[in-house]
Amino acid sequence: MVTKKIRIAAWAMLIAQAGIILSGGIVRLTGSGLGCSDWPKCTPDSLVATREMGIHSYIEFGNRLLAVALAILGVCIALMLWKHRKKRPDLFWLNIGLLAIVPVQAVVGGITVWTKLNPWVVAGHFVPSAVAVGVAAYFVRRTYDTGIRLNAKAASPLPALGWIILGLAAIIVVFGVLTTGAGPHSGSTISTRNNLDNIWITRLHAAPVWLLVIATISALVIARKKAQTAMIAPLIVLLIVEIAQGIIGYVQYFLGVPELLVALHMVGLSATIAASVAVLDSAYPRSTDASSDRSLSVVS
Repeated sequence: MVTKKIRIAAWAMLIAQAGIILSGGIVRLTGSGLGCSDWPKCTPDSLVATREMGIHSYIEFGNRLLAVALAILGVCIALMLWKHRKKRPDLFWLNIGLLAIVPVQAVVGGITVWTKLNPWVVAGHFVPSAVAVGVAAYFVRRTYDTGIRLNAKAASPLPALGWIILGLAAIIVVFGVLTTGAGPHSGSTISTRNNLDNIWITRLHAAPVWLLVIATISALVIARKKAQTAMIAPLIVLLIVEIAQGIIGYVQYFLGVPELLVALHMVGLSATIAASVAVLDSAYPRSTDASSDRSLSVVS
């Protein structure tokens, strides 16, 4: 049986993974990308940020400290799951995978500093964080079941639609990163852009969003028709997130991408990834623990 403490820790992991994305966005939006000019030290002469370095160094170093906190959380969850590792190896190894992403991200983050925030390296730095949000969302969902998959209804198109939804979400993330690399928020006044046409890359970013909305509505209609109740709530949540993201995206574009809206859009991106994973997972029902309090699960 998965304890309530483990579920709470899993939720903390998901929130922390989304928080790392937001904090990284704040670093970029405030022009603090090179607030720490070196890595792994903040500067060649100082491990940490100092008052003399200014506010940007504190913002950048704060993002690094959040990564350390994320690693500590992963270790704590691993210890919590240790005695459950044989009965629930899925949970144990999902957390190990999330923990393994942290040092990878730290090294890639260092390379972004060494390359003075090269937009292509920055893009490579973001993608693992997006993957981590998806894995963390899956991790949360798995804490609410026994790990035993139930037989799905025959000839249902919903699993395929679930994969299409997740695939479109992945495409949106990639084009979103490229759009960011072409936009005005470089993270530093000395950083270059990726030289992609900002208008066209924004349009390419919007196209799969519309396809995602269509796929979500289609899946919702089919789920209701086939009485696949487990998928209805995740699909509704995803549709709400998509509508909110679409509104924020278009408004920020026509207002010249103001920092606050960009930050909100990044929060919405994490929500989109998590909700897409929840939709796909709900297409493959598993037996649940009778003692689980599913009312805690927003992404279920």
